[in-house]
Amino acid sequence: MSHGADDLLLLLAVVRHGSYSGAASALGLSHTTVSRRMAGLERTVGARLLVRSGDMWEPTELGRTFVAAGEEIELALGALPLAPGGRGSSVSGVVRAIAPDGFGGVVMGAAMRRLIEEQPGVRLEMINAARRAQTNPVGIDLEVVVGRPDVSRKEAFHLADYSLGVYASPDYLAAHPAIESPEQVQEHPLIYFVESMQDVAELAIPGTHFPRMRQGVGATSSVVHVELTRAGAGIGLLPCFLAERAGDLVRLFPHELTFPVSYWVVSRADLLRRPAVQAVTAAIRAAVDDMRDELIAAPRATGASTSTGRSR
Repeated sequence: MSHGADDLLLLLAVVRHGSYSGAASALGLSHTTVSRRMAGLERTVGARLLVRSGDMWEPTELGRTFVAAGEEIELALGALPLAPGGRGSSVSGVVRAIAPDGFGGVVMGAAMRRLIEEQPGVRLEMINAARRAQTNPVGIDLEVVVGRPDVSRKEAFHLADYSLGVYASPDYLAAHPAIESPEQVQEHPLIYFVESMQDVAELAIPGTHFPRMRQGVGATSSVVHVELTRAGAGIGLLPCFLAERAGDLVRLFPHELTFPVSYWVVSRADLLRRPAVQAVTAAIRAAVDDMRDELIAAPRATGASTSTGRSR
């Protein structure tokens, strides 16, 4: 590979990560090396290719032309018959994502199981949190967020619908008076997100549907919510696909107390063109397709729980 092509790939990494330090970390270089090579490329071109936008580096109009050339080089390299037997080389690279912890464990786990078999050179690193899309998260290739995001200068697409339901442990139900109606759920302590830290509009369910319900335990993890509910710490408002996998929780009033929510993917257009990111998003889509009914968790037409929630 020529020195010029190498610098174009480095420019591409800087734009994708938004910083010299992010590109340096991804490529195993020093910040000084990245800075020196970008300055040298701009001297060779005789024009600025990168400009500051807040705390991010973004391409100038001319820079976008060079970034596109870098993408073409990346795609061409990925198509070379370098693998044994003359087959095209596998996609490789690290993809960094933000995703809610429940989705990250269950759906991303299924996606990566599939991907490791097909593209073992792709590695995933995740930050797990249910939060709004970030403006310019440095070093992040894609975000899985709850609810339709309000973003500009980014791509966003609907990924999947899922349901939240109300659950309790059998021991909790046995130790308290029977819950005869959905309204009576409010007489019990709620297990849910920390109210002061929750900024996702689609998850603001307690204040709308359970205005009298006090919070028993607040936590930032839906996986922790499930375990707290299993331990009998209160009534959990839980993703149904997580609660049902626990196997020992009772879903209360599933026809009356089911709340639809949605997952979306957010990223920049240039990041979505990365072969490794394309491989990860394709695997996520395939996993979601396989798990669609599990995620939606529609209440059964028959065999629903009784008013007390003590039978399943």
